[in-house]
Amino acid sequence: MKRTTLVNTLGAMLLFAGAPALSAQPKPLDHSVYDGWQSVAHVQLSPDGRLLSYEVNPQEGDGTLHVRDLQRGTEACVERGTALSWDQDGSWGIFTIKAPFAQTRQAKIDKKKKEDLHTLDWEMVGAAGASASGYDAAPYLFAAQEVKGRKSGSLLVIETASGAVDTLRNVSSFKVSRDGTRLLTVSAKEEKDSLSRDAVILYDFPKGSIDTLSSGRKAYVLGGFDDSGAKLAFLATDQEEKEDGTPAYGIFLTQEQLLQKATRRTPARTAWRTCELLSADSGELPAGWVVGDASAPKFSNASSRLILDLQEHFPARDTTVYEFEAAQLDIWVWDAHSLPPMDKAGRNRNRSLRAVVNLDRPGSLVVLSRNPSDRITLFDGGEAPYALSSDTDRYVIDNMWASDSRADLSLVSLRDGSRRLLREAAAGYAIPSPYGKYLAWFKPEDGNWYCLDLATDALVNLTGATGVAFWDEEDDHPTSGYVPADTPSWVGKDEALLLSDRYDVWKFRPDGQKAECLSRGAGRRDKLQYRVVNLDRKSNPYLYQNINNLPSRGLLTLSAFDERTKRNGYAGLDVVRGGQPQGFLLEKSFSSLVRAENAPVMAYLKGDFRHPMDLYITRGEGRVEEKLTAINPQQADYRWGEVQLVRWDAYDGTPLDGLLFTPDGLDRTQKYPMMVYFYEKNSETLYDYRAPAPSRSIINIPFYVSRGYVVFVPDIVYQDGHPGESAYNCICAGAEAMCRQFPFIDKERMAIQGQSWGGYQVAYLITQTNRFKAAGAGAPVSNMTSAYGGIRWESGIARTGQYE
Repeated sequence: MKRTTLVNTLGAMLLFAGAPALSAQPKPLDHSVYDGWQSVAHVQLSPDGRLLSYEVNPQEGDGTLHVRDLQRGTEACVERGTALSWDQDGSWGIFTIKAPFAQTRQAKIDKKKKEDLHTLDWEMVGAAGASASGYDAAPYLFAAQEVKGRKSGSLLVIETASGAVDTLRNVSSFKVSRDGTRLLTVSAKEEKDSLSRDAVILYDFPKGSIDTLSSGRKAYVLGGFDDSGAKLAFLATDQEEKEDGTPAYGIFLTQEQLLQKATRRTPARTAWRTCELLSADSGELPAGWVVGDASAPKFSNASSRLILDLQEHFPARDTTVYEFEAAQLDIWVWDAHSLPPMDKAGRNRNRSLRAVVNLDRPGSLVVLSRNPSDRITLFDGGEAPYALSSDTDRYVIDNMWASDSRADLSLVSLRDGSRRLLREAAAGYAIPSPYGKYLAWFKPEDGNWYCLDLATDALVNLTGATGVAFWDEEDDHPTSGYVPADTPSWVGKDEALLLSDRYDVWKFRPDGQKAECLSRGAGRRDKLQYRVVNLDRKSNPYLYQNINNLPSRGLLTLSAFDERTKRNGYAGLDVVRGGQPQGFLLEKSFSSLVRAENAPVMAYLKGDFRHPMDLYITRGEGRVEEKLTAINPQQADYRWGEVQLVRWDAYDGTPLDGLLFTPDGLDRTQKYPMMVYFYEKNSETLYDYRAPAPSRSIINIPFYVSRGYVVFVPDIVYQDGHPGESAYNCICAGAEAMCRQFPFIDKERMAIQGQSWGGYQVAYLITQTNRFKAAGAGAPVSNMTSAYGGIRWESGIARTGQYE
């Protein structure tokens, strides 16, 4: 029955809207159309499926927030509304209203200061993001007002039931408990009151109590509440904040303690108690590292410990030495872990060490990272007894050159920091299970997925005996190893692992005792690529590690892509029984698929080259699809075009796919100029919508098609070590094939254009052929020898590994 429900729900997407009627005399696109071209964004469903919200935004200008009641069919619109989120029962929506675009733009033109741009900057904040955490309706809403020229402002506290509003003054920062009933603030010193002090204040709204937890320190930073709201953490320091310096903070813990149990006649009495968990000058801190204002302590999911990041200590800049008098010196060292441009980009300012404080051992800090290159992954929301360490420090120099970075993998104890080495110099992609029982990783050397039992150290090859490849069979980058076909998903409490080969979805027991092709080979048989789509909310609200974790029973939602026709769709598959995926394929593209948490309601965007990505929903059994938006009606006033899938053979006989865009009103007896645009492979985007938009260095396909050009987008297959020749082999063969297949293409008026990697190929091709009348190379690399030692503009990272 569940399968039928999902299949019917998704099957309703087979309905689609017809093409908009064109005006009598459509005109070609021009550059003035860009700003007003719209897109739908931030599609959300309330948990009960009754309310749908989305934004319709122009490329430049003011957008509109839409909130639709799907039961009543009514809709509310808020100009400049954005970032709406729902509480659990859909009673409240919380959003921000942006400043008018025209005013902000003019203020920037007038070179206004930042504080002048936002004299009234209201931010609506729900009860600790109650909608995201999936808890009850927010009893209070909070709106922060930025005051011009000051670090603090006013905080409005709005009781949602009565609408009563209270105003808290001089608030510089605040946190809200997950259930929305308690508020933690930093109250800033009143400038005109010599007796006032900075303070951390706790408001308990149901009790009507206000407690000052700490006051008189130089600075405070809030860490926030635990899941229950009965514990909270904050940082405090007595050191002055000086320019470029890193003040050291202490960690404070506040807990609600029971003073008197409830009786028949009297309620329970509680009080808040604050203690210093770790002092700013604690001997537990490693030399050169401090708890800083960006350490961000967070509670583990069951509140047994605090997790934080230590910051590297930097002394305050000597203000007696003026910049024009200071020595300017860059020192380049061959074995340094970072280059001077990286230092200038500020990357090393963000280096950190992961650490924990176990709350049953206050004053004792356990540093988990050995160095800033030691990445720590927590299991079970930080409640497991150990974490995974992936330390690349020994291999930083080698990793600058190698295609596969290496790391030492270890388990590190959250109790004492002791380590157990799992694998030395491991290459590939390590994916820990959410509950900390296993570690799965992909080995580039042989292209297989392995699983390591962290309790027994037993290692099994999951995919080696399946007879199919789990690496990307079409990847043609010149690396020394394989790359995985897809990212895995864990099922239940580390019960199984879902992996995809090129076509099908497989289910593996972590111990390697069972491997099952859930889709029964249907994908490989029909040349359909099935991939798992996770529509469920993340279960660990605080420390989730971005690992796909799916229920152990019920239906999987799969995306579907036909390699031959490039059609797209969705399907359903039972995670226990498996079988032939049930779904659909359309000559459309889809995006932003969302599902209501507690109701059979789905929303998604759908479109193709002629039709913008409009918003659709299905409800109930999904027998009817409803279109909710009709963006960009102005498109009917402009000449557009068609797109088709084309095929040819490269000079070396390799069969290739590509896209051919032709203008509306094509006269096959006439000759049309053709532009050739390329970047690796693009044929899978056959049904994508492309909006008219400005670009720094690639062509906008609708713009040129509208103005009478044919646009050809060929796929390219590369041979290792011969990128230029490969481009010539595929692109020039394709251009010749298009002229043969479509006589309306003018072979005397062809141009090529590419950006970055495509720009390099343009620069190469014009040295090999005279068949193109014009060429545009955007951000090209014209000399790979000099580019070998190049530095990326923003990050300061060397390009060595890329060109190696």
